[in-house]
Amino acid sequence: MLQSLRDRMSGVVAWFIVGLLIIPFAFFGIDQFTTSNANPEVASVGDRDITLREFQNAYNQRYQRLVQMLGDNFDPSTLDRDVMRQAVLEDMIQQEARLQYAQDQGWRVSDQALMQFLREIPAFQRDGQFSPEAYRELLAQQGMSPARYEQQLREGLRAEQLRNAVVNSAFVVPEEVARARAVREQQRSFAAVRVPASRFLGDIEVDEAALQEAYEANRDAYRVPERVKLAYIELDRDTIAENQPEPSASVLRRIYESESKVRFTSQERREVRHILAEGDDARERIEQAAERIGEGADFAQVARDVSDDSGSAEDGGSLGWIERGDMVPAFEEAAFALPVDTLSEPVESDFGWHLIRVDAIEESRTKPFEDAEVQAQLLRMYREREADVAFREALDQIERIAFEQAASLEPAADAAGLPVETTDWLTRGSGQGLLANPEVAQAAFSDTVQAGENSRPLELSPGRVVVIRQREHEAARVRALDEVREQVAADVRADKAREQAREMAEAIAEAVRGGATLEDAAASRDLEAERAEKVRRDSSDWDQRVLRTVFAMPRPDNANGVPVRTVELGEEGISVVRLEAVHVPATDGDDGIDDRTLTRRIQGRAAGMEFAGLEQHIIESIDVQRNERASDIDEGDALR
Repeated sequence: MLQSLRDRMSGVVAWFIVGLLIIPFAFFGIDQFTTSNANPEVASVGDRDITLREFQNAYNQRYQRLVQMLGDNFDPSTLDRDVMRQAVLEDMIQQEARLQYAQDQGWRVSDQALMQFLREIPAFQRDGQFSPEAYRELLAQQGMSPARYEQQLREGLRAEQLRNAVVNSAFVVPEEVARARAVREQQRSFAAVRVPASRFLGDIEVDEAALQEAYEANRDAYRVPERVKLAYIELDRDTIAENQPEPSASVLRRIYESESKVRFTSQERREVRHILAEGDDARERIEQAAERIGEGADFAQVARDVSDDSGSAEDGGSLGWIERGDMVPAFEEAAFALPVDTLSEPVESDFGWHLIRVDAIEESRTKPFEDAEVQAQLLRMYREREADVAFREALDQIERIAFEQAASLEPAADAAGLPVETTDWLTRGSGQGLLANPEVAQAAFSDTVQAGENSRPLELSPGRVVVIRQREHEAARVRALDEVREQVAADVRADKAREQAREMAEAIAEAVRGGATLEDAAASRDLEAERAEKVRRDSSDWDQRVLRTVFAMPRPDNANGVPVRTVELGEEGISVVRLEAVHVPATDGDDGIDDRTLTRRIQGRAAGMEFAGLEQHIIESIDVQRNERASDIDEGDALR
């Protein structure tokens, strides 16, 4: 009964929970402190709209995760923002469609399953046990109510039920595993020669006409991106909290008295064992178990012998510590009415018939005001509450003044007691400094800011907001040929060198097709061929572009002609490969992966394909409307 709930703490749902706890919530943030803004829908899925604000927050989260994941390797210039925006929107549409489909199909999550799942989340635990205080505090820090969080969690669990129904039913047959192993273990022998482009660079002359032609054909490659210098003020709730004065004991006492029942009082909890019987003869079997225990049999041993709850039977029927609200009503009523070490009467619930025993009781208790942990928590609550109030007031003031006196940041900065800070040059699309935040990056180059006005308040993270304005601006431009002459010449030489390398590679391949060996065709051009014997497709000794070509070639036989191909290697040049032999593994071959692991991998791929098919069916069966203007909306302006 309970083991299946514990098992769900992996996979997509685990990712879903981590996402809810770590990244800013998509529906909460600066909006709770500011006045409403235009918020058009970017898509509708069934009977629900996806708004621009939701889309923008999801996009920001995806961008920030990408930056964090790649770290110093992140290069914003390689990011196609239009493609990313479209991908984020399609993911949101697919997620909403899955949720609606699961609901229509009758998937449900009971209150008991939801509470049990919550109790398994480490972030909500203290000393290994679920803590209502930790639960409420963490949600409060994220600006979310328990009701809202539990609703999102319920939706996530319901979507996971749908996914598991498909994924867990996928299977493969032994023949598929055997074929997959044969493909994995297949080896190929081949010869290869590389024609380096660098070989031809020294002989290439570039005249003025070629330079001019290449420059005109590739003007965008020599474009200087648009860039700005910004002035900004930053409002940080954490800084406000740190600067709050120390409260008096009477203030903390008032907070304690209003919060003690919720935050500092632990619920009564009981350590419980049970025996569960299911089926038509469940009542009779439970009564027989009760007789055995009444005659002196050990409860734990009887649970191991007869209980149908596989999750607790091996542990002598132990359910651990439970609180009110954890179990179904009939079970809970009986468990919380029992004295310690007393056997219950047979209890019927939705799961079957139970015998219940309480091993220990921890009474409800309230931590005293003087407790050091209570004092620290009260101080933290006071500072956070005062900081919230001060943050709201300062944000309202900044937003109003920055809008009313849009030609300068100084009035808003003076009113809030904040310094006006400045940046160096920031290039559009660079992701540097403040532009690492997509919302700021959009606003910095928006028509509003470029017209010399202050931006609206922009959220860097929950409780951290900036207002920006432009100090200096340089429009994007194409550099003159004289500025990039050397670069253009180098590009022309590289292109011509690759073309000559390609011509030589094709000549070598044609010679091999005519009967020459690859070694002789290469040697006649002062190149040396390499031989590869029994190489696997995952070998690290060869360029993967070469291996992909080799393993895509048909077996060498008369029907397929001479198996020779050229392989583009980018700036490095061209390779020519000739396939010599295909080696089929023996049936007892060993590639280091046992059959069980390989079966799981193949089954996982099959499950993924089946679930992708279901998703395609879902999206085709639900009414989805996309706002054609969504990809053109400048988020920095649309939400002003």
